Amino acid sequence: MNGLIDLIVAMDTRLMLLVFLLVLDAWAITMIVKARPTMREGLLWSAIVVLCPIIGCLFWYALGPKPLTRSPGGVG
Repeated sequence: MNGLIDLIVAMDTRLMLLVFLLVLDAWAITMIVKARPTMREGLLWSAIVVLCPIIGCLFWYALGPKPLTRSPGGVG
């Protein structure tokens, strides 16, 4: 019985990690699209994020293109 409980807890933990990674990937890809990189850069960053979810998101956050922001005063 104890083994069954351990299996259920382990599966639940894996499911939560999978959902977290999917949300993280979706957020990162959305931010990549909002940054409006060139087609090549966007595909490259998206592939890195999808193939290496945790490390890819960290690399993108540190090195990737930043989203375009509006300048103060509404100009831009």
